[in-house]
Amino acid sequence: MKTYLYPILAALPFLFSCNKTDLNQFSTPEFASHAGKLVLDEAVKSAEAVPAGSIVSIEFTESGLYVLGQASADEGVEYSSGTFTVSGSRYTLQGFGTAEFDNSKDGSVSLSLTRGSVTQTHQASYTKAVGGNQLYRSWTIDKTRVTIVGWTVASADFEGCNFYEIAKFVRDSGHKAPADIAPGFGVRSLSFTGNNSVFFLYTDDTLHMGEFSLSGNNISYRWDNDTMGFTFHTEKATVEYMDGKCLLSVSATIVNSTTSGSVTFVLSPVQ
Repeated sequence: MKTYLYPILAALPFLFSCNKTDLNQFSTPEFASHAGKLVLDEAVKSAEAVPAGSIVSIEFTESGLYVLGQASADEGVEYSSGTFTVSGSRYTLQGFGTAEFDNSKDGSVSLSLTRGSVTQTHQASYTKAVGGNQLYRSWTIDKTRVTIVGWTVASADFEGCNFYEIAKFVRDSGHKAPADIAPGFGVRSLSFTGNNSVFFLYTDDTLHMGEFSLSGNNISYRWDNDTMGFTFHTEKATVEYMDGKCLLSVSATIVNSTTSGSVTFVLSPVQ
C-alpha cells in the first residue's frame, strides 16, 4: 500500500504561528549578480583522464560561497569551498587565491588562476546564474522535523540538523540506522544556485554537491547521502515560504527498508 507522506503544514506547531506572505519576502543576496559557474575546457575535452588535483570547475553562489571541483584519483570530482569577494572581473577566493575572467556574459572565457606567485591561464566555459527565485541562496537549518510512517507514525523535532540525534531516533523507532556517527555531526548549511546546483556543507567542513530542477514550489533532485538513517533517492521535495523562513520538505525511505518517511527542514536565509 502506498503511504502518503506527512504534509508540510504539519511542521507549523513546532515552528511558531506562521502566516504565508508574498513570494518576494527576502532581500536579494549580496553576490547574486556575480553568481555563475566555470567549467574548464580540459575537464570536458581531454581524451584522457584529467590528472588528480586538477581544477575542473569553480562555482560562485549568490551568497558568496565558492565551490572548487578538483579531479580525484578515482576519476571522480572532489569539492571544497570557501567564501569569496569580487571586484570587477577579479574574484578573491578565501584559502585559494584569485580567479579573473570576463564575468559579464555567458560563453568561452580566458581564465587566470593565481595561487601565491604562480599564475596559470585556462580556457573555460562560463554560465551566469539565472536569477529571479528566492530559493537561490545559502540557508542555515534552524530545525528539523523527522516523521517515520510504518505500522505506526513516529515524529520528532530537532534543533539544527544533527545526524547523530536523528539516527538515534530512527533506531529508537525500531529501524536500522548508522551507530558510528560522531556527536554533533550534521548539515551546517545548504545552498541552491541559479545554475541548478545544490551544495550541502557539513559540520566537519566537507561538502556534497548535487543537482536540482525547480518548478513552482516543487524540486526534483538527488541527495546521495544516507548518513542520518534515511535514503533521499525519491528525487522529490517541496518548498514553502512563511514569516521569513523556508520550509523544505523531503521525501525519504529508511535505509535498507521500504518504510517511508519525510524530513522537513526549517531554513533561515544567509545574507
